[in-house]
Amino acid sequence: MRCLIACLLVLAMTPATRAGTDRLPDDLSFTVVDGRQLAATALRGRPLLIVFWASTCAPCIAEMPELSALYKELHPKGLELIALAMPYDPPNRVMAAREVLELPFPVAIDITATVVRRLGVPPQTPQFRLVDASGQIVAVHNGVWPIDDLKAALLPLLADS
Repeated sequence: MRCLIACLLVLAMTPATRAGTDRLPDDLSFTVVDGRQLAATALRGRPLLIVFWASTCAPCIAEMPELSALYKELHPKGLELIALAMPYDPPNRVMAAREVLELPFPVAIDITATVVRRLGVPPQTPQFRLVDASGQIVAVHNGVWPIDDLKAALLPLLADS
């Protein structure tokens, strides 16, 4: 019983992103590995998939080719995708993984954990946040998201954008 109460207290104090109730903050921006800043507001008007990953996460690396193929297929229809490396992932490893995997979408780093904290993302990877064209977070997925299920979640958003 004490454990249950303690767990509930921790959950109550931890910022959480609930699908359908939260939006991407207007002042949120991503630091892309090429050095530029990508503002969340610049991505409005199109669905956005944010993938939280790490270069040391085997499932993350394994799903990157499928995410790349999905991006190549759906980007012309309006999909935006950002792969945000977790704060504990050294930038040189992130850049190396990006090159080796030949990722076609922006790869960002979050050294200060600003984005992770503001969106309430736990340290486990992979994590996903699916954002509609208005900036509303419509889906949160923890763990590997089977590509067919992910595509099924994305397609209605592309029809609306």
